[in-house]
Amino acid sequence: MSDGVVKKAISSLGKGFDITSDFRLKYCKGHDRLVLLNETETRELVVPGFGSFDGVSTDIKCDKGDRTRYQSDILDFNQMSEFVNQKCSVPGKIPSGLFNAMFGFESGSWATDAANTKYLGLDGYFIVSFDVRIDRYPLVLSDEVRNAVPSAWDPSALARFIEKYGTHIIVGLGLGGQDVLLVPQAFNVFDPQPLIFNSLTSITDKDVARLNLLQGINVKCNRKGGDLSANSHCEWLLTVPSMPDAIHFSFIPITSVLNGVPGKGFLSHAINLYLRYKPPICDLQYFLDFQAHKMWAPVHNDLSLGPTTNRAIRTPALQFKLIGPKLYVNTTQVTVGKRPITGMRLYLEGMKCNR
Repeated sequence: MSDGVVKKAISSLGKGFDITSDFRLKYCKGHDRLVLLNETETRELVVPGFGSFDGVSTDIKCDKGDRTRYQSDILDFNQMSEFVNQKCSVPGKIPSGLFNAMFGFESGSWATDAANTKYLGLDGYFIVSFDVRIDRYPLVLSDEVRNAVPSAWDPSALARFIEKYGTHIIVGLGLGGQDVLLVPQAFNVFDPQPLIFNSLTSITDKDVARLNLLQGINVKCNRKGGDLSANSHCEWLLTVPSMPDAIHFSFIPITSVLNGVPGKGFLSHAINLYLRYKPPICDLQYFLDFQAHKMWAPVHNDLSLGPTTNRAIRTPALQFKLIGPKLYVNTTQVTVGKRPITGMRLYLEGMKCNR
């Protein structure tokens, strides 16, 4: 079983990935790599603890991992999101799919989750058996991917690109296991920094059950790799070498290797909007439809003005009071093409400003 995971990890390097999803190998995009590696020169790759694997590109390297115990500071929502992103080489503080999956945020709204969360903390063991990474720079995208980049703001084409290729490229993976205690605190807790955060290392399984009874405290145990049904940390620890999983991902944005490709700016803008607001991928096209540059049609003063227009053409009128002025409506049709209508602006024309 472990050999299959190792092979899958090696084959996943260079593939596309949508970082709005949880970070798992099964969510890699497609069957082929997005970047070009030296596939003609291969060798036997020795993976510490897992043997040798034939036919691996010389551009892929492997190193022995390490074991660490990490206890975070007590951070607010945006600080913890930025911390998790840094571990994956993702800049900024926009919550990733990994962050949302770890802490159980399911609203899909960055603002809502941040507003409802006061503090976040984590304490865990991270056992990396080995790391695999791409050791070839600069990376070059395949012609298929470069040719698929829309050269204009085309919401349907941009949505298809993101759905097919993702938002980032996997350039490194760490396999092993992690056993992490996650502590989110909601704003409805009056204590500004409860004692639980002062000593995460002292929390036992009984403490977890007790703390979950507290209003606003929901301690979560997050495990990856190893036997997830193990009753204790010590039992789980023994199963990690035979049941590893990908616990560390390193990414680069797809747009970072699109130098000189027409449409790079449009794709970058679309991906940034997608990562920030996270609409369902099936609705991304319609979401992007409403992000295009707004323009009014017709442009101001495109229609003829003046008193002669008022007298020469009989047009429908609105009268809000029985004995009040009439507001004449210009019925000239306006063509907007395939652009969605997102607003309406009224303008009073004519000498009497009654059109």
